[in-house]
Amino acid sequence: MPFAAETRFAVAIARRAGLAARESTGHGLVETKSSFADLRTATDLRVERLVRDAIRAAFPRHAVVGEETAADRRPPLDGPTWFVDPVDGTTNFVHGIPHVACNVALWADGALRCGATVDVTRRSVYWSAAGRGTRQGRRLLRVSDVAALAGSVIATGFPYDRAVRADNNLPEFARIVPRVQDVRRLGCAGLDLAWVAAGRLDGYWEQGNGPWDWAAGALLVREAGGTVTTYDGTPWRPGDETLVASNGRIHDELLGLIQSTRAAVFG
Repeated sequence: MPFAAETRFAVAIARRAGLAARESTGHGLVETKSSFADLRTATDLRVERLVRDAIRAAFPRHAVVGEETAADRRPPLDGPTWFVDPVDGTTNFVHGIPHVACNVALWADGALRCGATVDVTRRSVYWSAAGRGTRQGRRLLRVSDVAALAGSVIATGFPYDRAVRADNNLPEFARIVPRVQDVRRLGCAGLDLAWVAAGRLDGYWEQGNGPWDWAAGALLVREAGGTVTTYDGTPWRPGDETLVASNGRIHDELLGLIQSTRAAVFG
C-alpha cells in the first residue's frame, strides 16, 4: 500500500487530537482572529502543538501547515506537507454544539496522499489513502447516487468577514436554496466533506477556508467516488480559496448555479 506508514500515522494522530479536544476541560477562549466571528481557543493551540510535535518527531523533513500558526494560506507545495486543523468548528466548540472535527492530511509528490478527519463527539474516524478508497473505521464509503440537484441535500458555510464583504456567499446561497431539497449549515467543513464521502450529503460548496479545513476532506470525497473542484471547475489543490464537492452526478448543475450567480452579481 503506497504511503502506508503515513496513512497509519495520520489516522493515529487524528485520533489523539480528537481525544485531546474531547477531554479538554473548558474551551479557554484566547482571542478572536480575523474578525469577531473567527475564534481561537486554548484547545486549538494545545491540540495543534500536539499534532505538530508528533509530525516533526516522525517526519522531521516534512513541512507542517496548521491553522493556528500558518504564515501563508497558499503554501509552496514543493515538498511533503501536512495540513492540520486542530479544532474544525471552533464556534461550535465554544458554544457546546457537539459537531467538531480534527483534520490531518499529507500532500506529497504533487498530490494529496492520505488524510483523516475525526468526528470528536461521535468518536468516529474517516480516513483515506490515494488509490485505496475512503473508510469510516473499517467500512468502505461511497458517495450518494442522487442524480439531480432538486433531490439533493447539500451543505455550505460563510466567510468570517461576511458582515463587511460583498463576496460573502449570500448571493449563491439565495440562488441555490430554492433549487435543492435542503441546505445544511453545520459549521464544520471537515465533517461536511466526510458526510459527502459517506453519502449523507450530496454536495458542499464554500469559499475562503484554508487548506487545513479542506485537504483531508477533499481526498475523502475523491476516494469515495466524488468530485472536488474550485468554483472555476479546476481540480481543487491546497491553497485554492473556493471549493465545490459533490457525488459527481450533481456537480455540473451545482457549479453552474454558482458560476452564473457570481457572473450576474460580480461581473
